[in-house]
Amino acid sequence: MSNQVYDYKGQNLQDRSFIGQDLTGIDFSGSDLRGCDFTRATLIGANFERVITGQTPQQFNNAILSVIIGAIAAIVIIAIITFVVITIDNQLFAWFGETYRRMSGIASSVLLFVLYFFQNNILEAFPKTSNLLGSASIGILLLLMLFLTVWLAVIGFSGSFLFLIPTVVSAIVTFKVFTWLVDAIKSKTGTSFKKANLTEANFSHALIANTDFSFSLLTGICIEGWLLDAYTQFTKSQCAYLYLQPQQNRYPPNGEFQEHDWGKFLKQFIVIAK
Repeated sequence: MSNQVYDYKGQNLQDRSFIGQDLTGIDFSGSDLRGCDFTRATLIGANFERVITGQTPQQFNNAILSVIIGAIAAIVIIAIITFVVITIDNQLFAWFGETYRRMSGIASSVLLFVLYFFQNNILEAFPKTSNLLGSASIGILLLLMLFLTVWLAVIGFSGSFLFLIPTVVSAIVTFKVFTWLVDAIKSKTGTSFKKANLTEANFSHALIANTDFSFSLLTGICIEGWLLDAYTQFTKSQCAYLYLQPQQNRYPPNGEFQEHDWGKFLKQFIVIAK
């Protein structure tokens, strides 16, 4: 069946799957492509002028739901861990008294301060970590940190004031984990062009958000007036050259993008607030 029977111009195509389809030359101009999956699709010369990509409300709600389910599943584990920790804590206190309290307070402070001062390194590794663990796991970590913060606060205000310092540090770390969780949900891929062939596609004036172009072919695309958000991914994407206007104003004017130049070039279009 010819591709020309399809008419996707100006349509609401949210959450549609086009995985592996041959959509060469198809007109998607003005369409809402949030949540669409074009993984491995052939989109040579396709028209994406003025399209919108990104997360759909359903995808966002699903991401939150996965966190809630993960958190509920973690409650049982946390309850078990809590029982074990309290039992061990009481036994160690019975053996060593205030010496144990002082030593554990110092150890907690050192551990949390190390975590706090190395937060930049942790943030740099955050995208890989969130992809590996998932937002549900970060939600579980948030619950654990909340428990730790409350536990330290209870001990601190019950008379062991050495625990107040690690309580403050733990609260700071807990807030940082919370921001990771929010970022993990917001950064979820909405529209996927992963491994798609987008050679000579037209993205003029497109609003690109939460979109995955990883491993896609983008040579010859037109990007006049397009806007990207910070969550759009171009990992291992390939682009020898592109056009700043339809079929004119080639960039680079001569030759092809050199190694690392493609990524640097894209940064100037990331203007949508993160």
